Amino acid sequence: MQRRFDRGKHRRARKGNRLTIPLSRLSLVLLLLTLLPLGAALSALPVLADTGEAGPPMLKMTFGSRALALGGAFVGVADDVYYMDANPAGGEATPVLKLSLLHQEWIHDVNYEAVRVGSNIGRHLYWGLGFTYLYLPFTYYDDYGSAASSATISQALGMLNLGYQFRKLPLSLGANFKVLYNNVPSDLLEARYGSDYTDQNYLLYAGDVGLFARTNLLKTYIGPEPSLMLGFTLKNLGYCQAIDTLPTELQAGLSYRLFWHLLLTAQFNYPLYEPLYGAVGLEFDIAKKLFLQAGFRFSENPMLAVGFGYKFRDIELNASYTPRLEFRNVFSVSLNFFFGETRARRRDERITSLLIQALDQFEEGRYEESYESANQVLAIDSKNELALSLQDTITSIKNVENNEK
Repeated sequence: MQRRFDRGKHRRARKGNRLTIPLSRLSLVLLLLTLLPLGAALSALPVLADTGEAGPPMLKMTFGSRALALGGAFVGVADDVYYMDANPAGGEATPVLKLSLLHQEWIHDVNYEAVRVGSNIGRHLYWGLGFTYLYLPFTYYDDYGSAASSATISQALGMLNLGYQFRKLPLSLGANFKVLYNNVPSDLLEARYGSDYTDQNYLLYAGDVGLFARTNLLKTYIGPEPSLMLGFTLKNLGYCQAIDTLPTELQAGLSYRLFWHLLLTAQFNYPLYEPLYGAVGLEFDIAKKLFLQAGFRFSENPMLAVGFGYKFRDIELNASYTPRLEFRNVFSVSLNFFFGETRARRRDERITSLLIQALDQFEEGRYEESYESANQVLAIDSKNELALSLQDTITSIKNVENNEK
């Protein structure tokens, strides 16, 4: 079966210097599926809000300096290696190996270190691995003010992420499997409670599932980034013998690139056992090199965050700063590596340039040259749908012309 090439559609899509994308039915459905639950949940916020608390806190943290700088509104963005913490469906099946090292100061003397790595398996599958170590140096003083024992209280979290990216649909599905180990040294417990203490070490098993959509709905610019992204996730379903209630919650997020250099994002969180909360954020970039972020979280303890990022080729530095009233200010810094991204980007830019050239030649009636330009695209990407459909159309036109002779 030959692919049908709509000449008028592509002429309209490239009118002037702006890219205008027709609203697809699928994109509209995805938008409604996001906005309706968000609107309903926001309208019910005063009624549904709970006052309980579930633990452990490590499962509720925002990981990633950029995600933190956006106020935590990252479920609908999820475009760096910390996607697996925000939305397990945010990965991409592209031949880029992503690696990130993170240091974050939390409250008082609590800090954590993290590493994330992820890449693809073929054209549809992607994977990710994460490890986070949270630690608190602690000294117990007896009734006389003497140091009775010193040790480090810690939590370690390991995570495996797997996902599938559809090619015919702008959708991805993903899941995480997480194991957390809580460690409270027995020396501290014995110094505080004597020999009759309860062991506070435990293992916790949990999982996340997510859905992510990248669309070009309402796109107003020429560029590879999608304009509208939607995300849903259900987090922290699991079991722990030592904890009755895990911090399970539903999250929905939406981000929209108003123009190529400005990203707006919003998120709503519905914890099953805690108060509802939400977040908004924005990011402005200069030449895709310098990135400035700001975000705000709406909750019982509101949070304002600012941050910046700087990217040079395949290396990116991100930092965020969160002033807090009840605790010390939170500072986070991450160093990200994108091995192979520059090569992949140059490949995409070459394909885009050749496709534009082929379309121009086609509209000018230079069919043989257009066919050859499409051949050059297929030499780089043998399954490029636009190049294949263009060649089919040119072949059909030539057949008609030959029959008329």
